[in-house]
Amino acid sequence: MDESFDLYATVNGLVQVSNPVRRQILTQLASSDLSLTDISNITGKAQSTLSVHLDKMTGEGLVMFRDDPADSRRKMFSLSSRLMARSRKVNEEEKGIYWKTLEDITEKGCNLFKTMLRAIIVGAEMSGLCVGAAMRQLGKNLGEVLAKNISSSKVEDIISELQEFYEIHDMGEVCVYTFMPLTIIVRDSYDVTHCAAESMSMFSQGLFVKVLKDITRKNYKIASSEVFGAGNNYSKFVIEQVI
Repeated sequence: MDESFDLYATVNGLVQVSNPVRRQILTQLASSDLSLTDISNITGKAQSTLSVHLDKMTGEGLVMFRDDPADSRRKMFSLSSRLMARSRKVNEEEKGIYWKTLEDITEKGCNLFKTMLRAIIVGAEMSGLCVGAAMRQLGKNLGEVLAKNISSSKVEDIISELQEFYEIHDMGEVCVYTFMPLTIIVRDSYDVTHCAAESMSMFSQGLFVKVLKDITRKNYKIASSEVFGAGNNYSKFVIEQVI
C-alpha cells in the first residue's frame, strides 16, 4: 500500500495530504488556476467526485475559488497553501552521512550554522521527509530581504553580488556557467546524499529567482536543475525569464 503524503502549510496550520487525487490536484494548481472541467480532464475523474474533494480541500485551506470573469457560472480554483515537504523512502547510506555530519560539528573551525543546517536536512530525510519545498521557500524569503540591499538592476551585477554574498557567508562557490541561458553552478565543500543535495539546491534556486524577480520586476523560473559530483556537492540550475 502506498502511504506517501505531502505536507502543506495553510492559514490553519500544516495539513497532511495522502489521497492521490488531491495530491494531483494540488500539484496541477501550483502551475495555474483551473476550473472544475479542467481538473476533470487532467485527472480523468468525474466532476461529482472532484467536487467532494474540492469542498474538503477548500475547508482545510488548501485551495480557494473565485468566479470566472469570463463565465460567472464557472468557478476557478487556485492554490491557497504552500507545499512544505514530501514523504520519501530512506536508506542506510543516509544514516551514516547524518552521523558523520554531527561529528563534523564537534571539530574545531567548523562552520556551525552551515553544518547544523545540513544535519537538519539530512536528519529529516533520513526520517522519511524530503524538505526541499521548505528550503526553496526559505531561499525565497532570504532573497526578498537581499533584493532590498542590491542597488544595480543589471543581471550581471546582481549575480556578482550574490556570488560575493555566498563567499562571505561560506555558502559555496557560485559560478556562472553561461549567461544565455543563465546557468548557475554552486559548488559546496560538503558531501551529502543526493536527496539532501537537491534540497539545498532548491534553497539556492529560490533565492536567485526571487532576487532577480524583485529587482528586475520580471518573472523568472527554473527551467532545469541537477546535482552531481562524487559527493553530490555540485548544484547546477538554469534560470529563464517567463515571457
